[in-house]
Amino acid sequence: MAFDQSRGGFGGPRQMVDVTALDLKCAECNVEITELPFEPSQDRPVYCRDCNRARRKNFGPRRF
Repeated sequence: MAFDQSRGGFGGPRQMVDVTALDLKCAECNVEITELPFEPSQDRPVYCRDCNRARRKNFGPRRF
């Protein structure tokens, strides 16, 4: 069975939030962000897909 990137972690489709009107920029590389898989908060930085992936990679393996 092939991996479907359009699906969320629990089998449902991932809902993306259009944040174009908010004029968001990545906190690390300053690229424009137009969609997020969550509603952004004013008190937390947001990262583009590439920077977020690099940051998560640096956290090490996930522990359950």
